[in-house]
Amino acid sequence: MDFYDYIERLQNLINEGSRIPFSNKVIIDQEKILTLLDEMVKALPEDIKKAKKIVEERQRILVEAQKEGEMIIKEAKEHIEKMVDQNEIVKIAREKSEEILAASKKAAREIRVGANKYADEVLAQLEKYLEKILTSVREGREELNQRI
Repeated sequence: MDFYDYIERLQNLINEGSRIPFSNKVIIDQEKILTLLDEMVKALPEDIKKAKKIVEERQRILVEAQKEGEMIIKEAKEHIEKMVDQNEIVKIAREKSEEILAASKKAAREIRVGANKYADEVLAQLEKYLEKILTSVREGREELNQRI
């Protein structure tokens, strides 16, 4: 179940509660609220696991980009070594290898930036999500504490 569903269920329990006349207070079934909060706590680790997978995927993308960049550089160096025989060919090879090296660095940098942006966006969404959950839990606890 999505965490937003839990929040919606919590809101429904509060909305369905008996209103106390002349106040903003509501009487709700404590057992139902506590059961729902227990379910929410059990579901939370699953969302945290999802965030961890996202971070691991980001790391995998960065490692892949680094390996690809290194492979391109290695190929460029090998290509240069084969063309060392003639002076003009050497000049052309150096220029080409510099272009390849610059392009591979740029590609690796773009992949890294993209992966970081993606991970940041996902983590920002998760942060907002967890803040909403925490706010709902605090409000629920505060409501319960006011009744005690």
